[in-house]
Amino acid sequence: MMFFRGVNKSNVIIFSLILGIAILFLSFENSRLGIIAYADKHCQRNTTCLIDMNKIIPFDWDKMYIIDKGIAPEDIEKIIGAKFNYETSLFYKIIFVRDQKVIYSDEYHPPDESYMKKFIKPNFYYPYEREGNYFSHYAISKDNSILSVKIENEPLMSDKIYYNIFPSNVQQISGREL
Repeated sequence: MMFFRGVNKSNVIIFSLILGIAILFLSFENSRLGIIAYADKHCQRNTTCLIDMNKIIPFDWDKMYIIDKGIAPEDIEKIIGAKFNYETSLFYKIIFVRDQKVIYSDEYHPPDESYMKKFIKPNFYYPYEREGNYFSHYAISKDNSILSVKIENEPLMSDKIYYNIFPSNVQQISGREL
């Protein structure tokens, strides 16, 4: 009890906020690993499998966007309907939005992660329509949260395992450029 009397309440609040933010960042970093771990547990290699993002993402979200590489920040803002103050590069992005605010944004840099054996690889061609049906991003909502995943590896080519993710239905596809 003596400890709490001597501690300034604002310091406790600040510490709690910092701790909360640290935990949030750790869980965000694990969202990619969460997809891989879930697929490893529930999916077989070279077979398309469905995963529910609601079961994987450890925070509250309204929409998840997977955006192809090379999209300009102003176009990202149009896509997500929210301010996007993050740097963009040539790599693809995963963005979570809650109440018209970006609550999480990540870019994947496969060349920088060459030491890793497992990669998530978004596919921007919808497999169930005619060939060449490209789209720039897909939007996953909490009530349409099922993604398709196919675990692929070609042992003769590389020791890497790719987790090809793609929309599970046409409603998740946006920004078609036919």
